[in-house]
Amino acid sequence: MEDLAVRVMALYGQVDGAIAAFQAAVPLACPAGCGVCCTYPEVEATPLEMLPLAVELFRRGEGELWLGRLEGEGAAGAGAGANAEICQFFAPDPLAPTSGRGRCTVYPWRPALCRLFGFATVMGKYGVPELAACARHKDQTPEGVAAAIAALAADPNCLPSFGAIAEQIIALDPSWGRDQLPINEAAKIALGRVGFWMQLSDQTKLESLDTAF
Repeated sequence: MEDLAVRVMALYGQVDGAIAAFQAAVPLACPAGCGVCCTYPEVEATPLEMLPLAVELFRRGEGELWLGRLEGEGAAGAGAGANAEICQFFAPDPLAPTSGRGRCTVYPWRPALCRLFGFATVMGKYGVPELAACARHKDQTPEGVAAAIAALAADPNCLPSFGAIAEQIIALDPSWGRDQLPINEAAKIALGRVGFWMQLSDQTKLESLDTAF
């Protein structure tokens, strides 16, 4: 279980490295404090993508607490409130809770979509990779979007591909990595499986994944 989580984190490290290299050359970045993409109930992930987070939460001794929250037991999660369907690990700005501003409380362990959104490609109509641009990027940093599109025209492989990363996730473990689910459901399944595995294997302590990538 931990080995699989390490392999997922290694893939995330490759994604983050590619995006960081791209951003070093192209002025494309998320607006400070923006969390609009975190406020959509439609955000999905596979249970495998949530495995590193599940391992980390159990390592902290918070696995059962979060599993209960996601199952609707006990206190609401960080993202609950007006819309409990949004990611429960998102913390809205307390001074402007409906503004779309806020932060991810589990940023190092966030799933693939959260890493790729606005900084990855999809296959265009003519078989050429195209930037899957964020609407906020288009509105607030149009020059960055234009520079990103120009960079892709020069090198179609300069950004990760949504499709290619999805295939790599599936290849790690098809039973965990194929089914896209609402992010809270995916997290709940991952937490449940890690908890069950810990019971079966008599695990009482998990190693940190901080150095996995």
